[in-house]
Amino acid sequence: MSGLPSPQELIDRARDMKPRLRERAASVEANRLVSDETIAEFKEAGFFKILQPKAYGGYEMRVEVLTDVICEIASACGSSGWAISVLALHQWEVKLLADDVAEEIWGKDTSVLLSSAYAPTGEVRPAEGGFVLNGRWPFSSGCDHAQWAILGGIRPPGGPGEAPAHCGFFVPRTDYTIVDDWFTLGLAGTGSKSVVLDNVFVPARRHHPIFGSAPPPAAGSSTIYKLPFGLVFMEMLAAAVHGMTRGILEQYIERSATRIATMDRSRFADNPDTHRSIAESDYVIRCARLLSHANLSAAYDAVESSNGQPVIDKARHFWEAAKSVHTCAEVAQRLYANSGAHAILAGDRIQRTFRDIQSATNHMAFNANGYARNYGGMTMGHPNILNLI
Repeated sequence: MSGLPSPQELIDRARDMKPRLRERAASVEANRLVSDETIAEFKEAGFFKILQPKAYGGYEMRVEVLTDVICEIASACGSSGWAISVLALHQWEVKLLADDVAEEIWGKDTSVLLSSAYAPTGEVRPAEGGFVLNGRWPFSSGCDHAQWAILGGIRPPGGPGEAPAHCGFFVPRTDYTIVDDWFTLGLAGTGSKSVVLDNVFVPARRHHPIFGSAPPPAAGSSTIYKLPFGLVFMEMLAAAVHGMTRGILEQYIERSATRIATMDRSRFADNPDTHRSIAESDYVIRCARLLSHANLSAAYDAVESSNGQPVIDKARHFWEAAKSVHTCAEVAQRLYANSGAHAILAGDRIQRTFRDIQSATNHMAFNANGYARNYGGMTMGHPNILNLI
């Protein structure tokens, strides 16, 4: 596909893929990996270009466009939605590095993808001109489809008075090994395997602080690259859960349309409790999406006004994104519980989506209790205690 598509065209492309993605969902789970065919279709549709710099064939669109695309995809296949949420995020993150690193990654092939494992589980040692990384980084979603990995690590202080910093280190596929250890209750198809490095040198230019300590991009960069890393990261993953919840609701409606009660042979389509469950579930999902759009717009406005966003607003943004995920998970639990005994059978689509959503809530990004305590405390005059902000 050539030319610059509109945001609505991209969303429509994702919507048109849903029947195929739903058909593939069982095999995605069984194979514990999104297929090469699906990734190729995502590339052809331009999804990975949404946040990619224009200098490398990207569209540099607003973050909301990608989250809406993710939502559509995740509503058909949770693992596919999660995989694209992280892989497409990294097309944005590359812009946080110097231009010569982007050239190293995309100079020969602008379709190159990057996976990540941000938890600082490996060792980082200073070395002449950079750092040496050693160890194992689990949960690298979509790593089989990526040619680079962004690995989290604690950069030691560079001198007196300098604090350690949580950074992302960019490593080419030739420098690490993928270990197939991804056997899970849900999101099995994300292929979130471990990445292992054996004393690999990473030049200093190929790393950047992430979350609250991330430096601003170069002057003249598009507004999207000036948004806080943590907020963009949160919204990508939250969109996947919002989409999965939309998917379980769609499946519940479809099933209820023809479902007959075993005992009294009544139609669930005529049951007022079914009607209420649908209405309340739809309300929660719509609120989650509207709040996501509103918070991203507020972040854009703060960047464009050059005033910056108050820390308490960022703290609220984190809290609301995480809370929306857990509220959606509650919706999924109710819909699953109301789907009848057949939902416990292996291969049931509603069950698969339910397991995907419950698994997603275990991600470290969705620490709703911590975000609530932080934001609520700040409203009472306490300091921000999260280094993500």
